[in-house]
Amino acid sequence: MMNYSYLNSSFSDMTYNFTVPMSSHNDTSKSAMGVVTGINAVPELQAFQKSYQPIHGYLAPIICVFGVVANILNIVVLTRKNMQTSTNVILTGLAISDGLTMAAYIPYALLLYVIHGTRITPIRDSYQVAHFQMGYALFSVVVHSISIWLTVTLALFRYIFIRHPRLGAHYCNMHKAKIAVIAVVIVVTLVCVPYSVNLSISSSSFTDPDGLIPNGTTFHINMKRTHDYEKVLYSVNFWIQAILIKLLPSFLLTIFSILLVNTMRRAERRRKRLLNNVPMSEENGATSTSSTTVSSRKQKKSRSNRTTKMLLAVVILFLLTETPQGVLSVMGGLDGSFFEYIYMPLGDLLDIITLINNGINFVLYCTMSKQFRDTFLKLFLKNVLHQEYRRTKNTYTTAQATVATNDSDV
Repeated sequence: MMNYSYLNSSFSDMTYNFTVPMSSHNDTSKSAMGVVTGINAVPELQAFQKSYQPIHGYLAPIICVFGVVANILNIVVLTRKNMQTSTNVILTGLAISDGLTMAAYIPYALLLYVIHGTRITPIRDSYQVAHFQMGYALFSVVVHSISIWLTVTLALFRYIFIRHPRLGAHYCNMHKAKIAVIAVVIVVTLVCVPYSVNLSISSSSFTDPDGLIPNGTTFHINMKRTHDYEKVLYSVNFWIQAILIKLLPSFLLTIFSILLVNTMRRAERRRKRLLNNVPMSEENGATSTSSTTVSSRKQKKSRSNRTTKMLLAVVILFLLTETPQGVLSVMGGLDGSFFEYIYMPLGDLLDIITLINNGINFVLYCTMSKQFRDTFLKLFLKNVLHQEYRRTKNTYTTAQATVATNDSDV
């Protein structure tokens, strides 16, 4: 952000603003891998960054509050007895990780954008704030990475279930789904946490050229790269993060999205062929049992297709959000000029897009899943709906009585 440099583009999938005074860093244009090219500053991006940054500090907490509430509602609805399926187990884990990601962003945005502004000062960038940033960085990276891999797990489960139903019934049941969620949490945590070994807190002297702010000391997060072993560890962690947390999930989500779409198309063509070959006796209702069976299968298949479409929407939205950001962050880690002049000005915009995606699933569930919608209405609007039903019934009864009286008069 203005007068600041991001600490490192490879540490987080979201562009968390680990700020370092540019005046105290002579190598801010160097990338994670020490590569610098001749990319120049883009005036339009710098202008956008400067105009949007003050808005971001207020917009992000508002979106996060709504997102946290929405994810809590997701958890409550998805854990109801009538909603317990393997898919909903994974969606519940996704709602928890998304909700935690957004909850963690609220104090971060308030502290570094709203309360003390965005300009670096000894008050804003104190030692305590630097420690908060370090803890926030690690926590947010872990929970957001868990969200990414849970989305991949969701796509995998759904593909197996609709492409190979028998295998899906055996390998994609609720027990396996719970194991998959736990495995994702453990593995992702083990992959992300070692990166914190490279983190350290540094300090620098602060002098306000305008003389409006008292001189003092500011603290910021650095990446340890002094010794050879620290450089090696840093490079290893960079590529682990780049591949396992950014590029590989995006690649897998792309593949599974294509496979799901193709599988649904084949299933739809097969369904139409079967409908065209239905015997006349069934069409005319001569065999009621067979007709009932066919109707039941149609309804079941229709529900399955709606569920697949809903999950496909979740996966595609996640893919559209994460893929550009992952590519930009990896390029920023490889090329210092790209990081400073392209990736950094877009940081807040990437954040807000990711936050919106973390909170939008509730809308998708309500609009695309009748079972979710009905369960939600039953849980939270039961009294309202009951009162509306009684009011409608009373109105109808009164109207019927009036009609009866008028008829008697006639």
